[in-house]
Amino acid sequence: MTDLRPFTPADADAFAALQLAALGRAGSGEDLLAADARRPPTDLLRRQLLVAADGEVLGGTQLQTWAFSPPGFLHAQLMVHPDARRQGHGSALWQDLLTAARHAGARGLHTDVPDPDPADRDWAARRGFTVHAHRFASQLDLTRFDPAAFEPQRQAAQAQGVTFTDLRGTDLNSADEATLDRYLNFVADRLIETPDLAGHPRWPLSQVREILRLDHDPRPDWLVLAVGPDGEWLGTTAMIRFRSLPFAYNELTALHPQARGRGLALPLKLQVIERAQRAGFTTMRTNNHSRNAPMLAVNRRLGFVQQAGRFEMHRPLP
Repeated sequence: MTDLRPFTPADADAFAALQLAALGRAGSGEDLLAADARRPPTDLLRRQLLVAADGEVLGGTQLQTWAFSPPGFLHAQLMVHPDARRQGHGSALWQDLLTAARHAGARGLHTDVPDPDPADRDWAARRGFTVHAHRFASQLDLTRFDPAAFEPQRQAAQAQGVTFTDLRGTDLNSADEATLDRYLNFVADRLIETPDLAGHPRWPLSQVREILRLDHDPRPDWLVLAVGPDGEWLGTTAMIRFRSLPFAYNELTALHPQARGRGLALPLKLQVIERAQRAGFTTMRTNNHSRNAPMLAVNRRLGFVQQAGRFEMHRPLP
C-alpha cells in the first residue's frame, strides 16, 4: 500500500536523496530548503512524495515555475527510486502531475531526462514529450591547468586595448548602486542572446541577482568584465559556488554582439579559472547548450571535458 502526499520541510533530506538516486542530482535537504526560501512568493512550487506503508520513499514529483521555462510552461520532475521501478508508480505519479499542471493553467510542460539512459527518454516520449534541446556539463581539472599556456591569447586581447576587471569595490547589497545596476542589466541583455534563453522574456534584475548569488553569497571578485579602451563593456564571465558541492561553477561567459569574433572569450574565461585556482578549488564546471558552438570550442581549447548530459523535452498541454 502506498500514499501519495504533499511534501513538507521535514521531507527535505528524503527528497534530496531521491533526486540523487533517481536523477544523479547531488544536493542536500538544507540546500533545497534554502533555495525554496529565496523563491519569489508568486512562483508555483508543488512537490509530492510517494511513500510505502513502512515510510520508504518510492518516488516523487516536482512542478514549478522556473526561470528557464518557455513562456507559459512549467518545469516538471518525476522520479521513481531505481529499486521501485516497473511497478506502476511512474504512471500514478504522472497522472497526478498532469492533473496539477492543467489546474495551474500551464500551456505546457518541460522536463530534463538524463542522456545515458534512453529508457527514460522513451518513457517521456510515450507520454507526449519531444526533445527540444541537449545540454551537458563540462569539467576542468584545475590541478593540471596551466594559465601560461594561453598567454598568447591574453596578449592578443591586451593588444586590442582590452583590460579585465571585476566588481570589487561595488556595494553588492545596494540595489541603487549605479555600477551594480548597470552590471545586472548587462547580464540580463546577454542572457537572452544565448541559445538557452533566445526568444524568452528578459529576466527581471531580481532573477539575475539570484543566479549570481548576490543576496546570500556575494563574491564581487568573481564577477569579471572585459573593458574596451574607451571604457565600453565588452563581455563578462561570472563564477559562483554551491556550498554543498566541491567545485567552482562558471555561471556564464558572454560577449556583447559587437565584441564577438575578436578572440576575447578565452582570455575572459581565463580570469575566473585563475580565480578558482587561487581560491583552492580543484575542479571547475560549467553547463553547455549543444547549439552554442563558439563557447563549446573555447571550452574544449581550455581543456574542459564533456560529462553526461540531459535532454530537455517539451509537451504542450491542449
